[in-house]
Amino acid sequence: MSRLFISVDRLDAWTAEGRASLEGDRMTLTELGRAFSMTPAVCFVSTNGNSDDPHDLVGRVKSKPQLEEMGAEQLASSVIYNDTAYDVIDGFIGEPLPP
Repeated sequence: MSRLFISVDRLDAWTAEGRASLEGDRMTLTELGRAFSMTPAVCFVSTNGNSDDPHDLVGRVKSKPQLEEMGAEQLASSVIYNDTAYDVIDGFIGEPLPP
């Protein structure tokens, strides 16, 4: 199983439905019995306004440490990178843990 992006909203829904459980930075999908290490991340959805995507970030997922390394700043549901504002979805990168 490969890594995946899980939005905060989806994770909240899964935990409320009993489909996932969280312990620290570990999520377990209860139906599958699979565990994932969770790292805070964002998914770039679009540029804000009428600007193009000069950094080719739309559709990509970056961890919060990667954003810091890039020098990008997150403000609520936006990320500013080199004078370009992006709309993002907050979430996590889930890395599968061995069974």
